[in-house]
Amino acid sequence: MAESITSGNTTTMEKKVTISQNLIMGLQHVLTMCPGSIAVPLIMSGPLGLDAKTTAYLVAANLFTSAIAILIQVYGLGKHIGSKLPIVLGSAFAPLGAMIVIGQQYGLSTVFGSIIASGILMFGVCFFMKSILKFFPPVVIGSFVTLIGITLAPTAFADLAGGEGASNFGAVENLILGLVVLVSIVLFNRFGNGLVQSISLLLGLGIGTLIAIPLGLVDFAPVAQASWFELITPFHFGIPKFRLDATLIMTLFCVINMIQCIGVYAFLDDVRGTNTSDKAKVDGMRGQAFAQMVSGIFNSVPSSMFNENVGVIKLSGIGARSTVGCAGIMLLIISLIPKCSALITCIPKPVIGGATLALFGTISAAGISILSSVDYSNNNNSLIVGTGLALGVGASFTATAFDKLPVVLSMLLSNGLFVVGVVTIILNIVLNLGKKEKKE
Repeated sequence: MAESITSGNTTTMEKKVTISQNLIMGLQHVLTMCPGSIAVPLIMSGPLGLDAKTTAYLVAANLFTSAIAILIQVYGLGKHIGSKLPIVLGSAFAPLGAMIVIGQQYGLSTVFGSIIASGILMFGVCFFMKSILKFFPPVVIGSFVTLIGITLAPTAFADLAGGEGASNFGAVENLILGLVVLVSIVLFNRFGNGLVQSISLLLGLGIGTLIAIPLGLVDFAPVAQASWFELITPFHFGIPKFRLDATLIMTLFCVINMIQCIGVYAFLDDVRGTNTSDKAKVDGMRGQAFAQMVSGIFNSVPSSMFNENVGVIKLSGIGARSTVGCAGIMLLIISLIPKCSALITCIPKPVIGGATLALFGTISAAGISILSSVDYSNNNNSLIVGTGLALGVGASFTATAFDKLPVVLSMLLSNGLFVVGVVTIILNIVLNLGKKEKKE
């Protein structure tokens, strides 16, 4: 049995899934998004000089607000907030540098104030988003999605080797463990039945973690130290403070984050064979902006749509909204039980790296698939893709080239995704202005 659902401009068939499938797939989505999502508050804690208790609370708050963002996105608030698509959201990396700079100068209260205020501004921008979306044809989105996979792959490989800064980085056991996880996921997808294929990522994570225990790579001490229950409350760190300069800086980087998220719709369409309408995209971005306001109120950071969880849908073949909704409910529960969130953090870096390498490869493949629909009969689109990717890759892997520029400009230009987005948009306007893109 299958139920007919409308996604964008096309009607697709979404398989009904059982309760057990929802639980298993929901857990798989949670385990996929958690490492990347909790990384943002963990990274912030160092430069801001936060103690362990404060950091732990920020991690829990992050999971709590990610759950709210997911539920808003999947089920919507009314008719115009939330895309009602199976999209997972977690902490956004794009505004990370801005949050650190604001936090160092003005403190956490101003960080959360700027997140709330920029969320309000972003919500307003969404009313003009349909006009903005015309600047994101396949030649732009395809370049963007391709670079996302390329830039994420080194992070996954660093995790496979043990994680940046680890004392055992590059150890043979780390490399073997990560590759075992990667190979396991590939083999489960190739030779497993429908159920095994759908939970291949979960199986890979489980096998890798079990192997890691006797190798001494799993530390359960954080679980023992964590409490059983902690409520996430609004304005935990005091009433938010609002500054115009902080709000403008945060808004700038949240715009970049939202532009990055446009690529997620293209990836999801490629995976599910759908054509998401502009209205659904705008509703999704409006839901994301609304969730950002909620995040600031509950002491958390802006959210981003996770490409890696679309990769889970591709690997599993299950794209039901109910599975992502189940992941949101799980995150909500986990955020209130510190021992559960601590258990997730116990998964060793090499295991996470092996699993995410499989996912990030599918992202680049989706970008290439989108670019394959672009007309290259004239040289314009070749110039757009080639120049955009060359500059984007260069900026991503030579970020220190911009260190002598003003702080905000340096943060922007060292972000390869920002560079590829701006370059391809400008080149598309200059070279293809007034021309209709031909489709093969």
